Amino acid sequence: MATNSHKMLLVILGATGAQGGPTARYILKYSSHLYRIRAVTRDPSKPAGRELASLGAEVVAADFDDEASITAALDGAHAIFTITNFWDKNSLEIEVGQGKLLNRIASELPDLQHYVFSSLPDPRGLAGGKFQGILPYNAKAALREDLKSYPALHSKTTEVWIAYYFQNWVKYQAVFGPVKQDDGSFMLAMPYPASTKIPTCSSDDTGALIHSILNGREEYYGKTVALIGDLLTEEDRVKIWAEGLGVSARFLQLSPEEHLRKVKSLGLPDDLAVAVNQLQESLPLEQAVMEATGIVQGNKILPKDYKLKTWMEYVKEEDWSSFD
Repeated sequence: MATNSHKMLLVILGATGAQGGPTARYILKYSSHLYRIRAVTRDPSKPAGRELASLGAEVVAADFDDEASITAALDGAHAIFTITNFWDKNSLEIEVGQGKLLNRIASELPDLQHYVFSSLPDPRGLAGGKFQGILPYNAKAALREDLKSYPALHSKTTEVWIAYYFQNWVKYQAVFGPVKQDDGSFMLAMPYPASTKIPTCSSDDTGALIHSILNGREEYYGKTVALIGDLLTEEDRVKIWAEGLGVSARFLQLSPEEHLRKVKSLGLPDDLAVAVNQLQESLPLEQAVMEATGIVQGNKILPKDYKLKTWMEYVKEEDWSSFD
């Protein structure tokens, strides 16, 4: 067994988040003999940070807006899993600034061997250029371009696209999930037909994917890897959810204009409302983008005995009490 000094240092940013958390836990469980994990989070004292520490991670505090703390957190890294979160501050400018800082610091690390960049597809070329305002996706596109200004770093970067999270229904219910109606039933109202298949997955499956990418290392340099866990029609997704919870639910197709009015009624700023509206409107096109020629399919590189979580399994496991 390798001693700590001979293990690769893997720095996981956003280590208590939707992707970083599962990545840290999975690698601590299956490859602690190969990697020592530095889990970076804003507040290590929170339960998620304490859990990672109990599993053997070095949990450190850092803030993406604080260059000194990020520099210290990345120091000595052999591999980095990097992710920025638009929804943290709902600002393209802030996310791009944070990501550019991470790219620059990473480019200066002498021992870095692998940079795994969690990103999103760029929808701006779809549908005749219709989707120019999806701010979270635009931020990732800007960071993708910024990476190219660091050729050495770019050459050892793997870009990762994780499909639309199952967990979005709970975390952002008012925007992305079914909403309870006056009669006690639920309605999912979206700007596309009920027959639409949206690529989805559990964010918990991120860990196994990042583990496989890190183990493959050079094989995935310069590649984009996409993970789709389940591909159901929205009608079936609502049906499975309703049956699992024993409630009545239906899907309603809205026009893009109706959906935008619905989103604006939540009190979102205009640019964010447009971003959410265009994001939802573009989702029917995402399968073709994520399965395009040249994109590595994540389900093909996972361990043979690894089973991606299905929507039905997720529905049974999730705590839906916030929907009452």
